[in-house]
Amino acid sequence: MDDAPIIHAFKRMQMPLMIIGPDGLILHCNRATQHLFGYGGDDLIGRPVFEVLQVASVAELNAHIKAPAVDAIIKDMSGWNRSGELIPLAVHMTAWSDAERGLQHALVLRDITDEMEAARLAKDELMRANSAIRGARIGVFEYNPVADTVIVSDVWRELLELEDEDVQKAWRDRVHPDDLETALEPVRICLEDIAERASCEYRIQSKDRSRWRWMRADISIAKRDAEGRVTRLIGAMTDITERKTTENALRKSVERFKSAFESAAVGMAVVGLDGKFLRANPALCELLEYSEEELLTTDFQTLTHPDDLNDDLNKLDLLKAGKIPGYQLEKRYIRANGATMWGLLSVGMVKDEDGRPDQFISQIVDITEQRRLDELKREFISTVSHELRTPLTSVLGSLALLSSMDAEPFSDEAQRLMFIGQENGKRLHALINDVLDFEKFSARQMRFELSRHEIAGLIEEAALANMASADKFGVRFNIDCPDRSLTGFVDPKRFQQVMTNLLTNAAKFAAEGSMIDIEVEGQPKDIRVSVANEGHGISDSFRDQIFKPFVQAAPSATRARGGTGLGLSITKKIVEQTGGTIGFDSEENGRTTFWFTVPVNEPV
Repeated sequence: MDDAPIIHAFKRMQMPLMIIGPDGLILHCNRATQHLFGYGGDDLIGRPVFEVLQVASVAELNAHIKAPAVDAIIKDMSGWNRSGELIPLAVHMTAWSDAERGLQHALVLRDITDEMEAARLAKDELMRANSAIRGARIGVFEYNPVADTVIVSDVWRELLELEDEDVQKAWRDRVHPDDLETALEPVRICLEDIAERASCEYRIQSKDRSRWRWMRADISIAKRDAEGRVTRLIGAMTDITERKTTENALRKSVERFKSAFESAAVGMAVVGLDGKFLRANPALCELLEYSEEELLTTDFQTLTHPDDLNDDLNKLDLLKAGKIPGYQLEKRYIRANGATMWGLLSVGMVKDEDGRPDQFISQIVDITEQRRLDELKREFISTVSHELRTPLTSVLGSLALLSSMDAEPFSDEAQRLMFIGQENGKRLHALINDVLDFEKFSARQMRFELSRHEIAGLIEEAALANMASADKFGVRFNIDCPDRSLTGFVDPKRFQQVMTNLLTNAAKFAAEGSMIDIEVEGQPKDIRVSVANEGHGISDSFRDQIFKPFVQAAPSATRARGGTGLGLSITKKIVEQTGGTIGFDSEENGRTTFWFTVPVNEPV
């Protein structure tokens, strides 16, 4: 048989090819092979293959083929070019024997230098990303469909409890047989260019084979070649076992919910998106004095007091838009007999299988009596405070007048008693003012007159006004305001009240002889004012209560320094009701900083 036409076609093929004889000599190779190794003409023919490939013998080459197969794919072979430089290769090798030449091997060679460099870069990129996503417990992986290789992050291995195993094989062995097709579906969708990204959820067996864990994989196309074919997929995997367990438990609890709904002691209802009642439990029917049939023919808008409807509808719109997970609201309802009832409404949303709003679950608690008692309490506090304020003002005035009389000086004991009376009267007067302010802020009845002011000037006024407190506790004020042109919207009177509370509080608990630092810092949307002192700091156990009314960290120490326990609570209400935010940072037995913000633009 004349081999000349076959050899001619062999030499013209674009992919590097060579045929190796039984003695390891190169019998044939094409131009692409010559070019790959840097040779010209037929220089390679007749040379031992061991001069261009990292193999010691034909037997070593043939050992890659496992019987009964006649071919093999070698992914990790290397060769040398004419200059002695290493070339990473992927080799598809086929073996055969004939009576004339004996055992021969045909090698299809592919230079994978670019692929290995891309894999190295991808691995480096994954290593950098690994540190960022480790805390989130997200396993990242990359799949190269051309080379059929996978690179995975450390978190991916940890999630699947894999060490140095072949990850593809180990993963397939552990995926639940019923879920393997589902788990591979996103890869197929992306490789066939059906979609840019796809996801799935599947079960995988734990390393000790004791339980099944749920995984979620999100896969997207990361790279294409010049022809638009997908050459790289990237994916993220998370353990959703806990979520799936919760879902299963939720499904099991549906019947229990139905039973609880009907027997609940508080009013409950299922409400449609249009506000119509879809279901109502007996407690709600009794609360509103309607039968279930009557409620199912009406909507919550009809039963809501007109003055409270807009607030409810606005929050409902936010809930439907997904901007809030739920809401709670005190509102008035109109009973069947026309009477008004105050109810505490709690609303949550139920979504359909596509994640769209489907219906609402409402819970209503009768708080009519609670509201009445709160109103009585406010009236009582206001009355008592006002009744105390008038005589107290007279007493303080009288004591001040007596103290200023020089014509008939009092004895030292009398002067001491008058001083004690004045100081206690001032403390009582401050307490009454704080109680009245607290009630007004709590009821949101305080009116603010907001206008634009230079913050630096207001800070200086506050420091000057509280100089006596600084002297009393042996501290000094230091103002740091690099930009004196900063302006914000404040109520000057209430701003001074905020600063006074923070400065006197800082002075009380600062180390004697230390400095109180007042810092003003401009930010894009607001101005940050901070007051810092060096002292005992705030204990961890007290941090959550710092802004609560009538709460003090160390009663004995606080009383020694004075205080009503309302200052920080009032300060928080002023700041938030004028469009700002407030907070603090403290190191126990160290530096404590209270800060608040002033809006640059007029708050709504």
